[in-house]
Amino acid sequence: MSSNMNPGDWDRLFAPNAPRRGGPLRALFNLLLAATLIAVLVGGGAFALSYRQQQTESLVATATAFSGTVAPQLTSTAAAVQTAEALRTATRFAMRTATAEAAANPTGTPEPGIGSGQVVNGGNLRSEPRIAPETVVGLIYPGDTITFLERRTVGGQLWLRIRVVQPAANRAGEGVASGTEGWASATLLSPPP
Repeated sequence: MSSNMNPGDWDRLFAPNAPRRGGPLRALFNLLLAATLIAVLVGGGAFALSYRQQQTESLVATATAFSGTVAPQLTSTAAAVQTAEALRTATRFAMRTATAEAAANPTGTPEPGIGSGQVVNGGNLRSEPRIAPETVVGLIYPGDTITFLERRTVGGQLWLRIRVVQPAANRAGEGVASGTEGWASATLLSPPP
């Protein structure tokens, strides 16, 4: 019977500088390592997509709940950051306004106004009678008791300068403090006398 061995095979496979082969355990280890890496990448990608979808749904739900009363629907992260910064600035402005009001009127007696009423639809209280992110002072909520101070028609829309006298007891969030003044659209308020 003839041998199928080549005499050069011994030197090629078992010489001191021959490439090492790992055998079946090494192949199994490599296969498990590759499968684990692929599973981690796929799982991480699925988690990231799920988390992003959940965050997007949360933002859309919040924007939908407040659309028309608080702020326009957020369409991007930049708009969300800009709105948050405007809200922080407006809160600082409202605090300064309330402090200045208290200093100007130490007795606490209200100044005469057009009359009083209530907030019917929650929305933004603004420093000027126009819709722009930088004019937002804070939020007013349905049930807030107000005093009407001035009326102005801008672009065919009636705006009223108001002072919040008593915040509603059942507010859905943090709104402006008592004594804060600003402009609100007449669509958010009870009709002035």
